[in-house]
Amino acid sequence: MSVQGKWNITIKTPIGDRSGVLDLIVDGENLSGSLSEGEHFAAITNGRIDGNKLTWSAKLTKPMRMSFKFSATVDAGHIQGSAKYLLGSATFSGGRAQ
Repeated sequence: MSVQGKWNITIKTPIGDRSGVLDLIVDGENLSGSLSEGEHFAAITNGRIDGNKLTWSAKLTKPMRMSFKFSATVDAGHIQGSAKYLLGSATFSGGRAQ
């Protein structure tokens, strides 16, 4: 099963649900790409794949500087996981973009 491609996700944040696009690029066990939500964009760094489990980091610069550590699982066209950051964590889920 390939995780490469675009995923429409919903992130549950303390200020409400936010929709975004996760664009994943796979090279062996390495994962790169980006996460975008409206005017916000974050490049994926330190990404790894182990079976259907994914981990990566991302940094936002707007509206404030924040670093995130993501973990996720992919199963039959569905992705779900969590993002940890200094002030807590948020969960997200979604499916392949059509």
